[in-house]
Amino acid sequence: MRRILTFLTIISIGSPHVMATDTVKAHTEHRALWTTLDRGAMMNPAVHGGLFCSSYSELTLSMARRRETEAFVLENGDGSNDYGVKVNTFLRLTDRTAVWGEAGYTSGQRMNVTWCSTSDYALLKPYVLADTLGGNTEGERYTFSGGYATRIDRISLGGEMTFRAEQEYRDTDPRMRGIVSDLTLRGGAALALSGYSLGAGLEANIYRQTNSVSFYDEEGVIPEYQMTGLGTEYARFSGDKRSIYYDGGGASLVLNLAPDKGKGMNADCNLSRRHYERKLADYNALPLTKLYVEGIDANVGWRHKGAERMAIYGQAKYTRKTGDENVCGDSYGGSYPVIATLTMYHDKELTTAVGAMYGKGKWNATLRGGYRSEDEEYVYPERRMKTSHVFGTMDVQWLDLNVSPLRLSIDAHAAYSSCLTHKVVMPYANMKEAFTTMIRHKADYAKADYTTLSAKVRADYDVRDEMFGLFVEAGGTYTHCTTSERMWGVSLSVGMVF
Repeated sequence: MRRILTFLTIISIGSPHVMATDTVKAHTEHRALWTTLDRGAMMNPAVHGGLFCSSYSELTLSMARRRETEAFVLENGDGSNDYGVKVNTFLRLTDRTAVWGEAGYTSGQRMNVTWCSTSDYALLKPYVLADTLGGNTEGERYTFSGGYATRIDRISLGGEMTFRAEQEYRDTDPRMRGIVSDLTLRGGAALALSGYSLGAGLEANIYRQTNSVSFYDEEGVIPEYQMTGLGTEYARFSGDKRSIYYDGGGASLVLNLAPDKGKGMNADCNLSRRHYERKLADYNALPLTKLYVEGIDANVGWRHKGAERMAIYGQAKYTRKTGDENVCGDSYGGSYPVIATLTMYHDKELTTAVGAMYGKGKWNATLRGGYRSEDEEYVYPERRMKTSHVFGTMDVQWLDLNVSPLRLSIDAHAAYSSCLTHKVVMPYANMKEAFTTMIRHKADYAKADYTTLSAKVRADYDVRDEMFGLFVEAGGTYTHCTTSERMWGVSLSVGMVF
């Protein structure tokens, strides 16, 4: 990782083929709130390569801290400390060709994690290994990505690779360890047609995690549960079966339409399908469960980019999770045959929103409002948790555009989410006490209202005739929940721009 960071820094600073860049223009183009409109289009590397006219690179040292008076999500803990280094670069080699890349390392800690002994909870839930004791976990993450795009006449072609390697562990009982590798490859093409760019891209992903829990104190051994959703477990293989792994991956199709000069209609759509299979390492890779994740993420809008920047847009995102459990027969020769597969878990999430953005000179602002719902169900015995919320967000940004050694920028964010409906069906009378407590906690926070305020301030100082700069950025966030609990976070970053 150290060599990757050094390599990206050297090519960013020293490449003789990089087109000359105005510092203020590059800073504005790459950091303006306007660029958030293109997040969906960036999934197509052929389009990504044409989004920016200027080169821009940053080397960043960062720290971030989060604390919650009570864990909003038990599986994520009630706090975290993260320290990282990252270099990212976008190089405009010619008016037709661009390369970009990122490399980073993060070391951190999560506090008081319970009901999850598996890394990547958000990705693999509900099929995780879990216990009631938990504790603090340590973690390390290495990330790397690189992309290339070029234009040949009216056709643009691009490719990109991203890779993540991560380990999370605990050095006190229960001693969990999760080791993750996650590789994604993307390829895409775009055709310039009548003032628009029409693009399509494909994405392939390969995922693997090895996961285990051990105990050094034999008198302190507690059960590890193979969770199957909404407070259920695969009882037959829970208890002392503490070594598993996950194999997964999938593919995505990306379609996008964008105006060549930032004026006109724009649309993008991402169709994805993933699967993650949990296997027992101790029983000849016995497959226990398989999670299927299917999704569609679509955006459509209109934008105008000139002296005044205006955009209106609509968004819709739908994710469906389906979980299969394998029924195993009697052991024979150390192996368990799979005699049946039952689809027992369903989870449907829907988010729809409309928004508007306006910018002029140094100012950018966006308003967004929408509806979010989730319907999570376990088939038998019947369990269900269904919620719906309305939400609104506002973002305001001020960028100093003056050509001077010292420049400031300010970003502010406010969000509110209010619960509309909430329904819980649970066989509490037949549940273990610990599982009942966990589910009640989840239900309380699922139906809560949330208010979030955050802000960050950044100062840039240009040196060496505007070919090199230093920056410092400080930020803070505060969230209040109607369960009378709170979350706060602070962050600090220093680095250089080149």
